[in-house]
Amino acid sequence: QQQQQQQQQHPRHDGHNGTPASPSSLPLLHGKRVLDIGCGGGLLTESMARLGASSVVGVDASSHVVEVAKRHSFHSGSGLRSCDDDGDGENDTTVEDGIRYIGGMTVEELANHHWHYSQRRRRRRRRLSENPSSETNNRDNHELFDVVTALEIIEHVPDPTSLLRSAVSLLRPDGILFVSTINRTWKSYGMAIVAAEYISGKVPVGTHDWNRFWSPDEVERMVCDVEHGGDSGSGGATGHEEKYVMKQVGLSGMVIQ
Repeated sequence: QQQQQQQQQHPRHDGHNGTPASPSSLPLLHGKRVLDIGCGGGLLTESMARLGASSVVGVDASSHVVEVAKRHSFHSGSGLRSCDDDGDGENDTTVEDGIRYIGGMTVEELANHHWHYSQRRRRRRRRLSENPSSETNNRDNHELFDVVTALEIIEHVPDPTSLLRSAVSLLRPDGILFVSTINRTWKSYGMAIVAAEYISGKVPVGTHDWNRFWSPDEVERMVCDVEHGGDSGSGGATGHEEKYVMKQVGLSGMVIQ
């Protein structure tokens, strides 16, 4: 209802004949905030922006690949907007319009940074208002994400459950976390390691460890650990206590909503 009221107050136009744009004609991610974990060279990050997301944050533990992503995303003909000069700092995630890349940082560190950033804002607002709780909660939700993606990343980290817990802590209460990984089968060994690394050389040898590939059942158990993990880790630190139900959408992917 609130969204409908906002659309009535500020009708959008399609830019061709001046008529208001229907919801079905808006981009898929119109107005959404998206976090891309393990963004690498930024291909998915760019796609999320082109699908209409109001702001996209790409984070990766490697500073080098993030510099590659920046060069790819913000060349003169890309049409994409960089938000690296906005916000309160280089690791600020409160961008309003465009893409921000954060390199040299894990999602656990980002969640911890976001929590401390939110706490500072809360203390500042308490000094300025006698009853800031409603405004504080609305603002904190605004700074979280509608969509978080963790695609082809949990097989590369030492503690996937910790990554997922931090990812969930950065979601809005009605947000969606997309997780995909490579299933641990003989077929995946042949394609992702033998063919991709040793035969074609498309990725460096040693990129993948077959013992770190995860089956759908194993990913589901990880999510259950996140659901029932209590207040440990950054997820508990944010006070994000919503209940999540996982829906399997494919052999190599999960959706948590």
